[in-house]
Amino acid sequence: MGVEMLGSKDDKTYTRRISQVGNSLSVSIPKDLATMLNLNKGDEIEIYYDKERGEIVMKRANRIPKGVRPEVVMAMNRAISKYDEALRNLKYR
Repeated sequence: MGVEMLGSKDDKTYTRRISQVGNSLSVSIPKDLATMLNLNKGDEIEIYYDKERGEIVMKRANRIPKGVRPEVVMAMNRAISKYDEALRNLKYR
């Protein structure tokens, strides 16, 4: 799978090859971009086509329960990501 970075140092643009997974098409997200956006395995994203701009747009799905502040969810997700292995090991104790 080829990855090409285009643009200036602060404006990273990636070119990715589309793969087939079962009956669907798949595009991977570069690790440094996923890290920068705090995306982790299992996170949900929304994908839509912006007809005016002729672009596919992907963004984090806003699945925050009513009454919960977004910064609380973000802090919880950071903690879970940081301690993922330890939390998974507790499962087997």
